[in-house]
Amino acid sequence: MTAALPAGSDLVIVLPHLGPGGAQKVALMAAEHFLVQGRQVTLVTLLPDKPLSHAVPEGLRWVDLGPAVAETTSNRAPIARIWRFSCTWGRRSLAWISLVIGWKVLKRLVPGQAPLFVQWLVSSASGVQATLLRDLLYAGKPARVLSLLTRTNLLCCQAMWALPGHLVVSERNDPRLQKQSFPWLRLRSWLWQRADVITANTIGVLEGLQHCHPAMADDMRLLPNPLVVDSHPGNHSDEPASGTCFLAVCRLVPQKGIDLLIQAYAQLPEPLREMWPLLIAGDGPERASLETLASSLLPRGQVRFMGFQRNPQVLYHRDAVFVLSSRFEGMPNSLLEAMGSGLAVIVSDASPGPLEVVVHGKSGWVVPTEKVTLLAEAMQAMAENPALRCRLGDAAAEFMDAYSWDTLDPIWSDILCLEKPG
Repeated sequence: MTAALPAGSDLVIVLPHLGPGGAQKVALMAAEHFLVQGRQVTLVTLLPDKPLSHAVPEGLRWVDLGPAVAETTSNRAPIARIWRFSCTWGRRSLAWISLVIGWKVLKRLVPGQAPLFVQWLVSSASGVQATLLRDLLYAGKPARVLSLLTRTNLLCCQAMWALPGHLVVSERNDPRLQKQSFPWLRLRSWLWQRADVITANTIGVLEGLQHCHPAMADDMRLLPNPLVVDSHPGNHSDEPASGTCFLAVCRLVPQKGIDLLIQAYAQLPEPLREMWPLLIAGDGPERASLETLASSLLPRGQVRFMGFQRNPQVLYHRDAVFVLSSRFEGMPNSLLEAMGSGLAVIVSDASPGPLEVVVHGKSGWVVPTEKVTLLAEAMQAMAENPALRCRLGDAAAEFMDAYSWDTLDPIWSDILCLEKPG
């Protein structure tokens, strides 16, 4: 491995990649914030062949392990591919057997014990990125590490298993709603012993973590997403920066319930839809099926799929109504940004996270999850009542003051054990 951790880092942030995602955006906002304070921040990413979907802050030192991961599969000859397949599944099967048969013994291991075996077990289950990350952190011995997203968190726990640095892992979804497959659920309950702090970005996610892992409840803290609203975002999309619309900004995955939103939009009166197009900013594996659904229910052009938007804040400066129709959620950045920009918002009651900021009738509108007709009624009421939109948008923007860095910096600095800059 040619990558090396730069010396003198105050904070190392670990992500799977810099493709689309709310965790990536939060991590880069945090990196930029601490860089402005004069701290040395290093970013480590793990996976190859992912698009660069976010601007990297100036001064951020970036170690990308993706090329080293890709190099391990660069030989595409049939014999080499068969050999890799056999070795990968042979190790994985042995690791799974160890986790099943030897679980009573394994779960007694505590941080610092049998680090090479822990590394072998996790790398066998996940891939070579676990070994590369362990070697990188072992050589660099960082003082503080912040990891985001469940599987990346577990890779960091094994990498730091025998190291003394301060490790903070950030979970983004309620584990009661977002299930992990074997062996990740079992590994989480064990490897989390190494984390000094386990954070959640909403009270609801925190309660879910404490419910599922009560023995670790004392190590769990609330670490809210920061909000940075660009008052002059510029217009880099294909849409004008003014005009009424319904707006959704999210990954196109089943969790986000965009199919429900399209069905609700189709129930609106035709004259209203002509004045209020539905803009969907984001990309993901469900895009093709959602486009098919929209074309089967609605005239061409009323639903506009805009793809991933690096700077979606330009859309929040429209006369728009933001709609979050998710089946479950953590705390989406897009919701905070829309509210901070003064948009009226409609959210489902699927998860407690959004309900921590959206109070029905005060800072937004709440509808029961997966109730398409009720969602359509809320959308129509909002479109037909500009005074309501204005009142809810003003209240939302005021409520978002609690998510500014002025408020959140002491919380983040305390959890990360960062002393005040001199």
